[in-house]
Amino acid sequence: MVSIQVAGEALVDIYNSQAHPGGSPLNVAVGLGRLGHEVELSTEVGTDEHGQLIVEHLKASGVKLSEGSVSQSPTSTATVVLDGCANASYEFELNCTMGQLALNDAQLLHTGSIAAFRSPSAQQIIELFAARPAGQLRSYDPNLRPALVENRAQAIGNVEKLCSLAHVVKLSDEDAMWLYPGWDTDRVLEHLLNLGASLAVMTFGARGCEARTRHCEVAVPSLSVTTIDTIGAGDAYMAGLLHAIATGDLAQNLLAGDKLDRGQLEAALQLATACAGMTVARAGANPPTLDELSAFMAKTLA
Repeated sequence: MVSIQVAGEALVDIYNSQAHPGGSPLNVAVGLGRLGHEVELSTEVGTDEHGQLIVEHLKASGVKLSEGSVSQSPTSTATVVLDGCANASYEFELNCTMGQLALNDAQLLHTGSIAAFRSPSAQQIIELFAARPAGQLRSYDPNLRPALVENRAQAIGNVEKLCSLAHVVKLSDEDAMWLYPGWDTDRVLEHLLNLGASLAVMTFGARGCEARTRHCEVAVPSLSVTTIDTIGAGDAYMAGLLHAIATGDLAQNLLAGDKLDRGQLEAALQLATACAGMTVARAGANPPTLDELSAFMAKTLA
């Protein structure tokens, strides 16, 4: 297993009148922690009840909270509204300035979502990525919330800068439609590679996912599961993808700019898809543990 630093927002999702720890970077950190990695989350939480809930949630999944991540500001919240198809939308109250961001010696650095496109945290995260040590793998998931975009041109600029600094970029089809209206999948993925990514991945919810490198293209269908809700599905996918990359030969190939083995890439996408499928089949952002994932994969591939 590898050491991983995740930078970005932590908040509580409020739905059915209950508070649940959330935020895309937090969810990815928890997913990776449950898969056995040594994870540290650089974020901002308050000393209030919601902040304590987040701290306990991270601890339960083996995730360390970076020094300086606790502030006197109220913990951010997102009120969740589910539509008739169990898809989630959010109303936010944010307090996330990411005042104390510093690199550690992690083998992998990941960021995404709100803190990575809003000022001033976006600039801090970009500086963190730009100061990366040699040999560190970097990943990014835009996971945009258009309602929170204050300046479209600036937000797109922040997104594309992080894409240029990351080896792995994963975005949803909804992200792509907002960023690049009218572009098809091929054009979007090619653009991400041209920006500097070594591996570009797009997810399509129930329609699966597609990945592209300079040398190959792979598509993987979604799994047939009974969907309870979609909260945290993309984050579980991201955690599964990074787990598969970090524990195989793909990481070194990405760092070296070598051709990726098509079979290994397809297997990584299948594992990521399984993580997402297991998560939507149960309530809330509740990604699988390594034992649960291993058992599920063994049953699926049998």
